[in-house]
Amino acid sequence: MQCVFLNLKIFYINGAQFLMGTITKIRQISPYVFVIFVVVFVVFMMLGDNIMQLGGDADNAQTAAVCKVNGEKIFYKDFEERVKTRLEEMRNDPQNEGREIDDQQVRNQVWDELIRKQLLFQAGEQFGIKVSDDEILDVLVDNPPDYLKQLFTDTAGNFNRELYLKLISKPEEVINFVGEDPTQMAPERRQFHINDWRNRLISISDYLKITKLQESLGGTLISAYAISSPSHIERKYVDDNSTADINYIYISPFSITDSVEVTEEEMRAYYEKNKSNFKVKNERKVKYLIFPLIPSADDTARALRRAEKIKEEIASATTLEDKDSVFSVKMNEFTGTENDWALLQDINPQVSSVFANAKEKEVIGPIDLPDGIRFYRLDGRRSGTNEVVRASHILISFGDNKDSAKAVANEIKKNVNVSNFSIIAMEQSNDPGSARQGGDLGYFGKGRMVPEFEKASFGAKIGSIVGPVESQFGYHIIYVADKKSDELKYSEIILTTKITDATKKQIRRDARAAMDQIKKGENIDSLAAKLTANNQNVMCQETPFMTDDKPFFGSMFITNKVFEGKKGDVLEPREIYNGSQVVVAQIENIRKEGIGAFEDDTLQIRNKITKIKKLDLAAKRAEEVYNLIKNNTTLEGINDLPFELMVRNANVKNNGAIPGNQSDYSATMKVFELPLDAINAPVRCESGYYIFEIKNRLIPTVDQAKSAADVTKAQYTRTLFDNWFNKFKESSEIIDYRSKYYQDY
Repeated sequence: MQCVFLNLKIFYINGAQFLMGTITKIRQISPYVFVIFVVVFVVFMMLGDNIMQLGGDADNAQTAAVCKVNGEKIFYKDFEERVKTRLEEMRNDPQNEGREIDDQQVRNQVWDELIRKQLLFQAGEQFGIKVSDDEILDVLVDNPPDYLKQLFTDTAGNFNRELYLKLISKPEEVINFVGEDPTQMAPERRQFHINDWRNRLISISDYLKITKLQESLGGTLISAYAISSPSHIERKYVDDNSTADINYIYISPFSITDSVEVTEEEMRAYYEKNKSNFKVKNERKVKYLIFPLIPSADDTARALRRAEKIKEEIASATTLEDKDSVFSVKMNEFTGTENDWALLQDINPQVSSVFANAKEKEVIGPIDLPDGIRFYRLDGRRSGTNEVVRASHILISFGDNKDSAKAVANEIKKNVNVSNFSIIAMEQSNDPGSARQGGDLGYFGKGRMVPEFEKASFGAKIGSIVGPVESQFGYHIIYVADKKSDELKYSEIILTTKITDATKKQIRRDARAAMDQIKKGENIDSLAAKLTANNQNVMCQETPFMTDDKPFFGSMFITNKVFEGKKGDVLEPREIYNGSQVVVAQIENIRKEGIGAFEDDTLQIRNKITKIKKLDLAAKRAEEVYNLIKNNTTLEGINDLPFELMVRNANVKNNGAIPGNQSDYSATMKVFELPLDAINAPVRCESGYYIFEIKNRLIPTVDQAKSAADVTKAQYTRTLFDNWFNKFKESSEIIDYRSKYYQDY
């Protein structure tokens, strides 16, 4: 049996992405009506304003390239075709109804997909791997993927193989299953449904080809690195799944307050010894002027005149009721806003402070705030209706051992108090977001937290520490810092100072004039100083060295222009951040691929040497602590340590992670090397010194490792492939030509 679609031109899209939307709806219905849900495919549509004119005979629509990947073109016409198809699919997908589709995000996704596809095929050629159409045909006919079979599976789980084979071999038959009478269907409508279904099948076949190629490459890499032997896979499983219960004392180099001196001679010696660590890619540094598109003094004066008029009319009203009436009229005239009841702490402090001593129905204003001139009316106050709590927490996640986690939480609860809560939260909490804030979660109302956490927080008194409280996330020690229930209801009129078209044009002229002056030799810093002295709102800033794969102010167009130019070139003014600013950029420095210059890395080198020297000082502190405790039988129960140190406990794997500390593989490796049930001498690791007591180690058995070998190999293959592919991509020459055709990307 021949499948017609295999001879057609292949369109690549992410099969999983477009199928999932339709599958979700189709699962519950008969396969005979599934095509009703297939999203619309349109071959041609008008190009948007974003696309620039193709230039010259050499860049006609058939041969123009938007990119070269290791010398192979990705054609402009193919890129545009895929973008148009994807956009139409998404816009016509019922799941996206009412949602705005981000065209630029879609363009970037298609761009990344095309480059990845090209690189995969090139990698396959290097390894001698090819996936033929016949292989894909065999899969589609004999072993179709589940997501495709699901389209032809009824609610009882029966796969209609006959219908499936009929429609993949004869796409034109699809017109009999679209819920319309084929005999009454217009010719263009018939062809639309046929093309739509055919292109879906083509997309699936291409997706299968890419997936199969990636699987083959992963298997080849496993063999090439000689890591596919059963013993290696078993060792990998054992290493990844071994755990240890530990007590430990951590001495951080950053806790050493003694100052250290780092000389230039030491820095240069370090640089020469570690040159291989200072490799750089092709990089550019840019200095730029920012011209904010903000209202002028004349624009502001217009808003002030309107505010003065409102002020005069309110002042002319003699009673509170009359002022209230005037305000209501002005609310309609200037489209004011009525704000419903809100907790005091949820209201902008600049706003809530206005009502500190106000009476109900009192009108206040004008008040100058950053976003405009405001008038307010207090519509009401109340208290006790809605309560919010401000709390901090220390989270100890369950990890692989729930009992161990609870023991850690109980130990922390014994040692924590109001004064040291934030410090312990930063060091030991497994919630990284709040840990950076000392555990502080801010104010929250009911329904915001999991039930167990909410009940404990609202039930505790202000200033109390409760817990450990168990939730789905682990064990929480909770500090209740405050409770509030004061609410306000108010109305406001905001007179914004809008930038006029005339002001925008003037700022754009100023930016272009600055570009011309820099091109003629004016120093960009001195020009910025002159413009500022002339009361122009201009900022001069400088980027660090940047690579060609990172957007400059969110724009790859500007990045490409920077890397197309030479040192000293000045770029045309560009509006950035949705037209809120104009940037004029000059290429200040170029750094070619190789070893970075010493002068460019002095700060990094100084920091590294400082850390090494502080680690040397920490050695003495670690030895002092060890001498105080080495005669104890265990670290447990030791509370009177010097230097504000404390004994911690954890369940760890050999993956570099120790709760509350920096990632440090050298530390977790020691955990699986040191003797059990002993207070071991201090060991120097990358992040600091550790005094370990290894209480227990759980090592998987050989039988467990063998039974998990297939899963381990699959996981290892994916990781190995991803790492290899990222390096392959980094070493590839990817030339971006989009700036020839587009302004925004």
